[in-house]
Amino acid sequence: MSGRRRGAVLVLALVAVLTAPLLGTSPAAADVDKTGVRALTTQTAAVVPGQTAWLSIVWTGDQTVTNWSTTVSAPAGVTVSYPTTRGGADTSLYGSETLVGSTRDFTAFKVQVPHTQRSSFPLTVVSAYTSTCGDNGQCKEVGSGNDDKARDFSTTVTVTVPVVPATGPDFTQGTTDLTVPAGSNAFVQLAFSAGQADLADFTVRAGRLPAGLVVGYPGDAAVSRPAMGPALIGRSTDQVALRLDTTGMTRGTYTLPLVIAYTSAAPRTASGTVTLVVR
Repeated sequence: MSGRRRGAVLVLALVAVLTAPLLGTSPAAADVDKTGVRALTTQTAAVVPGQTAWLSIVWTGDQTVTNWSTTVSAPAGVTVSYPTTRGGADTSLYGSETLVGSTRDFTAFKVQVPHTQRSSFPLTVVSAYTSTCGDNGQCKEVGSGNDDKARDFSTTVTVTVPVVPATGPDFTQGTTDLTVPAGSNAFVQLAFSAGQADLADFTVRAGRLPAGLVVGYPGDAAVSRPAMGPALIGRSTDQVALRLDTTGMTRGTYTLPLVIAYTSAAPRTASGTVTLVVR
């Protein structure tokens, strides 16, 4: 071997000797995530266009981790919100902030899907957690030789939210008959339940009134809106109030027509009736 070649080999060997300790103690190598945390959910429950729904993702891991925090990113138009118990900035696990090794738990969050969303869409889910496992991949309560150092890790997964067409009516009217005293002037409550999708700007007003009946609305408005807000949320029931003044009516049974307006994919109007018994 020539002197020049022998010198090059010696230089390479010296570089390998000098860099070996650095490679062995690199933070990246020391802090490898050995928890085995992973999502078991690749596809959530299906939603319909215009629906507000709670969704969940199931998680498991090989080792126990703590301080669990999950955030979710959705495409434009889809709104994500979290349980208010954590302040609304993220969500944790159902049982606690700890995912016990070899068990399952889930994270829950709410999505509000616009009526224009007709196809399935992805969610990017980032879960952060803390591991107290040592470099050898064993937790401090299992065996010896651990450094007991807490390490923060995170994992990112993509799950699909299927979107399917809505079925059934937009809403159902729960209150179809009322009995009120003759000569009374008081508010009554009418119950309405939304179908699968949210109905924005839901309003109810009386149509052509029976003789002698006077109808009013909360706040002297021209219509009545749901008690819990202007929208009738999908798969929920809310009430609207009408003030019925029967002082000008005789006792008997009457039909009170209703005009119901709301917005789903577009503004819509529907009709309803209430059988009114004046006693």
